[in-house]
Amino acid sequence: MKKVSVIIPAYNKAALTVQTVESVLNQTYPNIEVIVVDDGSTDNTREQLSIYGRRIRYVYKENGGACSARNLGIQLAQGEFIGFLDCDDLYVENKIALSVAYLKENPRFGFIHTAVHFIDDKNNIIGHRSHPESRREGWIAPRLIFGNYICNSTIVVRRPCLDKVGFFDESFFMPADWDLWLRLAESYQVGFLDKPLTQYRVSAHYILSNLEKSQEEEETVIEKYFLRHSNLPVTFKKRVVSNLHLRYALSHFLKQNVSRSKSEFSSSLNIDPFNTKALLLSAYSVVAPNHLRSRLAKKNGLKTK
Repeated sequence: MKKVSVIIPAYNKAALTVQTVESVLNQTYPNIEVIVVDDGSTDNTREQLSIYGRRIRYVYKENGGACSARNLGIQLAQGEFIGFLDCDDLYVENKIALSVAYLKENPRFGFIHTAVHFIDDKNNIIGHRSHPESRREGWIAPRLIFGNYICNSTIVVRRPCLDKVGFFDESFFMPADWDLWLRLAESYQVGFLDKPLTQYRVSAHYILSNLEKSQEEEETVIEKYFLRHSNLPVTFKKRVVSNLHLRYALSHFLKQNVSRSKSEFSSSLNIDPFNTKALLLSAYSVVAPNHLRSRLAKKNGLKTK
């Protein structure tokens, strides 16, 4: 069986990292290389992982961010397939076996992603996500540019694909995964398994705590995309940017930042007055705010205040 390298960037989550490693070691697929890149942890991550000995490859580096840790892991990886798993997320036991089998049966796909379960800090399943757009396979970049619906910890990608399009852009803090999936999706068709084979922990919600930075970086991802595709019509770019403002209008609304939410709704409609979704959701936020907030929270595995 072809080797799969699973790369786990770790930072100051020793106990959770142990659970993550265990979920990989317990896979039904027999040929897995586990690479933990410790991105400068100051807790006892090294000591906690020492019990695994040669069953995993542990590498320590100075803190440089998750992207730099993933990139180092890719450089060290020896597998023909590569999976990315954050240090607080978990694989179900047949995640790698099903993903590799799917890629072998569908050689036209450069990578595969799956549905995901949301879990809390006690590993209880609190939600499920299988985005309607994510069920589409093939050349997905024109849809993916409207927003990242691919969970990082569900990915299994063919190594040669990464060698062709490049690794994670380390200048990004948050949407580096979206940027990479877009570059991959422009060169390769993408597959999807509608099975929740990864458990994604949502306790931190740091994106909701860093909306300004996140929006700024996502705008840069979009600019990069349209620089690579300068032949695309201006109307298409307006739709994409309008949708970006709509997403952040909903994020600010979820945080109960009403004034900023209204501003983002307004920006969305000023850029694309025909964005009916923005128009309807803007009205919805006024007519039934509690119901909309509850639906948004459930969709993202969050608790409303």
